[in-house]
Amino acid sequence: MVEFFSIAHAMELDAATRYTETSRQLRTQGETALAEIFDGLAETERGHIRQVDQWADQEETPPNATPPWAIPDTFDATPNEMAGTNLLTPYQALASAVRHEQRSFAFWTYVAAHAESLEVKDAAERMALEELEHVSLLRRERRKAFHAGRISGEPAGEVPVTLAALAARERRLADLIEGDSSTNASRRGLASQLAAAARGSASKLEGLHAKTKIEFSAPPLPSEGPREVGALMEHLAEAYLRLAEVSQDSNVLSCAQELANTAIYRLGALVPEQQSDETE
Repeated sequence: MVEFFSIAHAMELDAATRYTETSRQLRTQGETALAEIFDGLAETERGHIRQVDQWADQEETPPNATPPWAIPDTFDATPNEMAGTNLLTPYQALASAVRHEQRSFAFWTYVAAHAESLEVKDAAERMALEELEHVSLLRRERRKAFHAGRISGEPAGEVPVTLAALAARERRLADLIEGDSSTNASRRGLASQLAAAARGSASKLEGLHAKTKIEFSAPPLPSEGPREVGALMEHLAEAYLRLAEVSQDSNVLSCAQELANTAIYRLGALVPEQQSDETE
């Protein structure tokens, strides 16, 4: 548990530090409005740090100042890269924060799945649920920024989607994962499991579509290309979170939450390897 709290504290501190530095660099460029968004994100992360430390105090297990191993990098870009682009908008800034929280959720889900200690497993599950709540909060803020962008003339960037369409995309993702010849031999077992899970998600969606014809707005389908697998996984995770937000049916809501959990875990399992390969 000492290691657990040390990692949790370090991850939240890293997020707060990154957001603070991004805000500082944006202010030097005169981007005050965007800087204030990152100030808010940094304060939210400092709140997470306080929550983790209070939890550690309750368990009488204070975290070490230095984590036992390097914390996972769950961010899209460094503060320099974030602040250096002229294309950054409030929506994109919040979208990046959402992806960070999703990847943090995937990390804690992975810890919970593989922890040998029941105490660590339970704690990691609690942390994963808190990260999922953070995702929901940030997505609501991003949604506001999205609508503000539409009013100001930015492209809407969303299209109608059905459950049957999402099922077809899960099946395509399964085929892409299985057909990826670049997958390391040590990861082929995981790839097979994730492909099978994607087909299972497709079957659930098809069954749900047969009972209820739902159409809702979601980000457009990513184009084909070398990064299609990662883009398609993010697209599906986003679609399921959106479906959970708009659903008025308890069965649909439960299914959407289950599919979102699976999709976000899948992101954490496969995307980091793809990014590493691209870097190399």
